[in-house]
Amino acid sequence: MKKNYLLAFVLPLALAFTSCGGSFQNGTIENVAEATEEEKTEVDKEIEASDFPWYFPDWAKNDGLAEGQTVLSIHSFYPDKLKESNDPANETYIFYNASLKSIGEKTSVVTSMGQDIEMPNALIIPIPQGQTAKKGDIVLTWWQSGSGMERAIVTDDSNPSSPKVCYLDMDWTDDGKGFANEHANEQLKPNTFTVLKNNEWQPGAQVTLYSDGSYQIFTLINAADKYLLLSGWAGKIIVYKKEYCKLVPLEQEINVGDEVMANFVGSYRTGYKVTKVDKEIGRVWTTDSYGETKIFSILDVYKEE
Repeated sequence: MKKNYLLAFVLPLALAFTSCGGSFQNGTIENVAEATEEEKTEVDKEIEASDFPWYFPDWAKNDGLAEGQTVLSIHSFYPDKLKESNDPANETYIFYNASLKSIGEKTSVVTSMGQDIEMPNALIIPIPQGQTAKKGDIVLTWWQSGSGMERAIVTDDSNPSSPKVCYLDMDWTDDGKGFANEHANEQLKPNTFTVLKNNEWQPGAQVTLYSDGSYQIFTLINAADKYLLLSGWAGKIIVYKKEYCKLVPLEQEINVGDEVMANFVGSYRTGYKVTKVDKEIGRVWTTDSYGETKIFSILDVYKEE
C-alpha cells in the first residue's frame, strides 16, 4: 500500500467550493486504497502498480516542460532516499535548480553540477524561458545567491526579464538581520523565474487545506487528474484530492486593523491583528494574542472568506 498519500484513514476535512471563492463546509475524504477495484479509475490502478512513494501519477508532466530550460527538482535527494530509506515518502526534500537535458514518457533527465540524474516527471517543475515580470508580481524562482526554491516579489522591473526581488520564503526582521533583509532587491538572471498567477493551480502556488482544527499550508508541486502533489512543513511531500484543497489568493486585500490567520509551524492559525502592510516588499506586520509583533510574508497571512 502506498504511504503518505491521502493518509490511511477517513480524514475529516473542510471542502472548498472553488479556488476563487466560497466557504468551507464539512466533508470527508476516503482512502483510495480502500475502494473496490470497480471503483478505481485506470489512473488509480496505474498509480498503485508504480514504485512512486506517493499516490500520484509519477509520469504527470507539469505544463511547459521543455528541453534545455531551467527546472526545479529534488534530484539532490530523491535517488538516494529511494535506495536508503525505509519510507521515502516521509523524508524531507528540498527543490534545487537544474537544467533539463531530455524528456521521457515517464521520467526525464536533469543535469546538475555535471551530473545527469533521472527523475520522475511529476517531481520536475519547469521554469519557462522568456518570462518577464512587473513590479508587484510574485514569481517562482530559487535563492540565486544561495540555493533552494523560493517565491519572491518583484521590487524593480526596470529590466523585466531580469527583475529585482525580495524573497518571500525567508524571514524579514525589523533589525535588518533577517535573510530576506540581507538579500533584498537581489537581481534574478533571465530565464530563472516564472510569474505566478492569481488563483491558478500552478507549481509554486500556496495551497491550504482544513484539517485537525487548522488550515494546513502547502506549496503546489504538480496537479494531475484529481490529485495534488504538495510540499508541506519541513519539506515533507504529500498528496491530497484537489477538491478538498483551496488556493490562497495572491491578491488578498489585507489592511491595518484586519483580524487574520498567520503561519504557525506550517498551518494558518487565528489570533493575529494587522498593524502594518508594506506591499512593495510583500510583508505584513501583526500582533499576536500575547501582544508580540510578528512579521509575515503576504503568502503566510490568510483572511478567511
